[in-house]
Amino acid sequence: MRTKHVVCGLLVSLVYAAIPSLFTAQDNSSVTVQMNSVKAIVDRLKQDATQMESYGRSNGLNWQTHGATLSKMAKDVNELQENMRGLQAHRANASPWQQDAIDRVSGLTNDLANNMNATIDQLNKSKARPTQPPYPELLKTNSRIVSDLAAEIDGTIDYGQAKASKDALEKQLPQ
Repeated sequence: MRTKHVVCGLLVSLVYAAIPSLFTAQDNSSVTVQMNSVKAIVDRLKQDATQMESYGRSNGLNWQTHGATLSKMAKDVNELQENMRGLQAHRANASPWQQDAIDRVSGLTNDLANNMNATIDQLNKSKARPTQPPYPELLKTNSRIVSDLAAEIDGTIDYGQAKASKDALEKQLPQ
């Protein structure tokens, strides 16, 4: 009976020791690099989205002013989507938490692209009245999505840095 307990205890210990290595995949450094590239693009988009939201509240600006900034944002959204394709290419080799982050960022990027298209379409339909609904609401939505995207990316980068520090400290612990 005692031998049975010892064997069971050893088996449980071995399972607990093996489980972390089974479920902990290495973080992919390429994902980290790409996330930092995405952050720079989103920071530009955040500035422009805030500016565009203020345009939606002012009656003095003509549609060309709106169009110029939307065109700049559309270029950044296209660059963002290009970077997201790069992140998606690394997804299979990313750790589980990185895969989740890629999925969340991808979803927000798609939402932003769709809303940007709707915003541009609406401006094209109502050039004489760029501050009439639903245009201002579309601008607010762009700003909200970009803010959510920035927060998601910042959180991902911060988590990755904290996790890397924790992992480095754990390696220094005596076995």
